[in-house]
Amino acid sequence: MADDSDELLVAQAKAGSKEAYGKLVDRHYEMVYGLSYGVLNHRESSLDVTQEVFLKVFADLEKYQGRSKFKTWLYRVAVNAAIDCRRRIRYTDSIDLTDVSDDEDRAPLVIPDPKQDPLESAAQSEMRDGIEKALNQLSPDQRAVLTLREWQGFSYEEIAEALHIEIGTVMSRLFYARRRLAEVLGVRYKEEVL
Repeated sequence: MADDSDELLVAQAKAGSKEAYGKLVDRHYEMVYGLSYGVLNHRESSLDVTQEVFLKVFADLEKYQGRSKFKTWLYRVAVNAAIDCRRRIRYTDSIDLTDVSDDEDRAPLVIPDPKQDPLESAAQSEMRDGIEKALNQLSPDQRAVLTLREWQGFSYEEIAEALHIEIGTVMSRLFYARRRLAEVLGVRYKEEVL
């Protein structure tokens, strides 16, 4: 039954099925990790937060009442956990956009594309550095909203529901996050048309 809905799997997990809960974890793991990484920009902490989220959700599954989609409830837990982690630990490390190194003492290995022009490669590297610096200047709340919108593809309504905030607050945080990114990157900000 690969097409089991989240609601059916939640009901089965609440009844004690570890297999059903495992399916929920498998289904949502990458998205929770991606959200955590979008807020934290740190691989190990994102993995820790992802594990923490699924342990918390398992322990609190009885509290899920089904008033919102399971995915929305799960994302609310994930955003809160990532923001809490971000507030506890101020990272001075740079963002690891390649995320390919498991050795903390070594920089990630980046293999240049032989078809790519070296000047283009250097420009992309410079842009990555600029984006990294810009993201690090956003508040955790702005990063969470930006991650949900830009990387996870959530609608304004879904973000508002997931974060328990008004749609106007979502729009405001996105506006200020995008404007700040543009300022740091030295580009002109053009407001998104709703």
